[in-house]
Amino acid sequence: MKIAWLKIKNFFAHFFTLDDTPHNIAGGAALGVFLGILPGEGLATTLIIASILKLNRASATLGVLTTNMWGTFLALPLATIVGGFLFGQTPGNLSDQFYQTYHLGFKFFLSKAIFFDLALPLISGFIIVSLLISFSLYIFVLILLKYFKTKQD
Repeated sequence: MKIAWLKIKNFFAHFFTLDDTPHNIAGGAALGVFLGILPGEGLATTLIIASILKLNRASATLGVLTTNMWGTFLALPLATIVGGFLFGQTPGNLSDQFYQTYHLGFKFFLSKAIFFDLALPLISGFIIVSLLISFSLYIFVLILLKYFKTKQD
């Protein structure tokens, strides 16, 4: 247990000493978390977008790897609530439709009826939930980085 705690402590010590601006580090982490929560996005997409936006690729990688897949499953209930609210559906109905149709395959998921009744509300919910979580993380990490930077100076 003590070794695991030491590894976690060293990891965060390294994270807070990355050679970049607090904005780039926090932005990279937020981008990684955002893309990690969205279904279907991964490491390659995160690295490409982080490079284009000139954000810290190491923190973006960390963000996407810590939230990839499990973040999607944890955000699904929130995405059904938000997407259902936006499109006038109950979260339970939206969730039931998803579980009834996801086994049919990707081809059926993009059919006109399923796309507008199910996929669009879920995708919208995922985007909004991912944005809120990643923006909150950005603010939190930025504050921590600025705090540690002033503490070191």
